Amino acid sequence: MLKILKNTCSRLALIPVCFCALSVVPATAASVNPGVVEIDYPGEYVRIIAVSDIHGMYASLQVMLRSARLIDTANNWTAGKTLLIVVGDSIDKGPDSLDTIDLWMRLQQQAPLYGGRLIHSLGNHEAEFLSDPKRSNKTADFREELKAKGVRLKELTVHGYPRADFLFSMPVAVRVGKWLFCHSGLLPDKSWRHFTAKAAEVVQSGNYGAKFLSGADSILENGNWWMDSTGRGILESRLSDNDLFGVVFGHRSKALNAEGRNAISQDRRLIKIDNGMAPEAGAHPGSLLVFPHPVDLSSAAPASVQTILSGGLPKPLRP
Repeated sequence: MLKILKNTCSRLALIPVCFCALSVVPATAASVNPGVVEIDYPGEYVRIIAVSDIHGMYASLQVMLRSARLIDTANNWTAGKTLLIVVGDSIDKGPDSLDTIDLWMRLQQQAPLYGGRLIHSLGNHEAEFLSDPKRSNKTADFREELKAKGVRLKELTVHGYPRADFLFSMPVAVRVGKWLFCHSGLLPDKSWRHFTAKAAEVVQSGNYGAKFLSGADSILENGNWWMDSTGRGILESRLSDNDLFGVVFGHRSKALNAEGRNAISQDRRLIKIDNGMAPEAGAHPGSLLVFPHPVDLSSAAPASVQTILSGGLPKPLRP
């Protein structure tokens, strides 16, 4: 018997054991979406980067992320203690929404291993897809892509599938210090306490068709508030009333009268980051927004901010 055990142990010792440093258990249906992610201490990160409205333009996305040294040529996280915030609308319109989602999931799992973090908030396209995945007009292109690639719809709409859990984990908005990151930029006319409670209620109940998300005047849909001083003034008053200073938003590629690039208002409180990457918006190569000094976001004052064009170096973002 001892001889048999010794021989067995010897054979087992020859079996190679692989320890994968980047093996992370994916999110599960048990994960609770907080509705709004709040980060009180931005200074724990070395930089904060935001991007929005990728719309399935996966090839352009990779170029952007490599320009900022967020990923390497194998699409692995190389950004260390960077906070990366994706402000919605990664899907639909472009050809490779699925690859875009898979890349975000990969980086979201890898980033914490190096002290970083990736947060993807809802865009109106993600919300409408989750609300009515079989008939949503806004995500028809996405459904066609899934069909062409042989991916079942339930893999993105039923809890327990990794891609679905990723979509269901998307918060309505992100607060970093005194800055709000949200898709359309329009903070609802609610106290911060009521806003965060409503956001949690809606996403945790799966009510993605609620007017809170999908109404014409919602935080994901209203794209015209910036067009006159009255609309901008209303938003800035709501920010101030809730001890916030600025907002980073996407949704409208021509907002703040700037197309194909990031833009900032004269008072430096409003920053638009929809670059019109979708084919129907011009298929612009896109750019990243960078806060090189994250501690700036803790103050009720303009922050130092940069933009990185695809293949380029950081440049100051000015009005």
